[in-house]
Amino acid sequence: MRKALFLASALLLTGMAVPSNAEEATVLIGGVPVKQLYVDEEGRLYLTPGPGRKAVKIEVPAAKGAPVVSKDKKIKIGGKAYIHWDYDMQNKSEHNAFKITRNYLEVRGYFNNKDYFRTTLDVKQDSDVDKGSYVARLKYAYVYLHDVLPYTGVELGMAHRPWIDWEEHHGWLHRDLEKTFIESSSGAHLINSADIGANFKGKYGVASWEVGVFNGEGYHEEENSEHFGKSLEGRLSLNLFDGFTISGHTVHSFDHKDENYDRHIYQVHAVYNNPYFLVAAQYIWNNIDNYEGDDTDQKGYSINGDLKLKPFIGYPLGILARYDHWDPDDDKSNDERDQFIYGAFYRLNSHLKFTLAHERVIDDAGSDKSTLMAVAEVKW
Repeated sequence: MRKALFLASALLLTGMAVPSNAEEATVLIGGVPVKQLYVDEEGRLYLTPGPGRKAVKIEVPAAKGAPVVSKDKKIKIGGKAYIHWDYDMQNKSEHNAFKITRNYLEVRGYFNNKDYFRTTLDVKQDSDVDKGSYVARLKYAYVYLHDVLPYTGVELGMAHRPWIDWEEHHGWLHRDLEKTFIESSSGAHLINSADIGANFKGKYGVASWEVGVFNGEGYHEEENSEHFGKSLEGRLSLNLFDGFTISGHTVHSFDHKDENYDRHIYQVHAVYNNPYFLVAAQYIWNNIDNYEGDDTDQKGYSINGDLKLKPFIGYPLGILARYDHWDPDDDKSNDERDQFIYGAFYRLNSHLKFTLAHERVIDDAGSDKSTLMAVAEVKW
């Protein structure tokens, strides 16, 4: 009992030294929970009240703040947001607005060092919901298992499709401004980045690859196809020498979105990246194999580059530029569109990037667009 009271004394003295925001605590003495102790004029502690004894509280220091990042190796939490101020330079109304074009919340639960389940929520503004509410939808929800095949793991569920995520990490590094050429509505606008299915991905030597089978509608829509009605997709990338990678990518979407045609996409891409600059180019050909009537051939190309100024001026500044050209029907004229993006970026640290850019779209068959964008990309 003396030892227990000695420990309680130490705890009490610690509590007396902490600020007023300390929290009350309960200690076990002889197996009995105790919230209140008593002290006499000579500093002796008692468990019960009595003459000359004053009540004292048992307190422990309150935490100064809870860390955002979990220290549990089995849980990983992160996110990303694109915060915009966009100014419409095309129309006389000079409309401008602050907006959040994307806000991602990602949680991973690890079974071991390599296998995990990932959930990612994608928050965006939807003009059809309560006059423009921000709504959340599921972007990724898959289990990843490594080495299910030699040098190859698999994502099962709502997973990455083979191309877009790879390009966003190797060729086009400014998703905060605009989507990749193959996804952008002002570019080819053929596929999006995620779908429900299985994606096998691996790497060996200079080669990396992804091969998958998916519903084909992407994560925006439910499966709506007849017969086989799935999308077979693949990517092969070869890092031929330091900084230079050439890739091939293909998609074969059967009964595409129940629109009575098969879609066959073929793409070649090359990128060279070093500490001073990045330059990338790609060519896409899409064949729409109609079940009735003539086929439609679509084609286009994109070129983009970054000039990294930090090696020259010592500040993490850069200049970016991109040009897209897309022909939605090779047999028709006056239906092509061109997209120009150029600007400057400042990478404050690994969490924050600021960009000022201009986007210009010239669409022979639609509406032109001219937008000035000030963007903050936040990663945490």
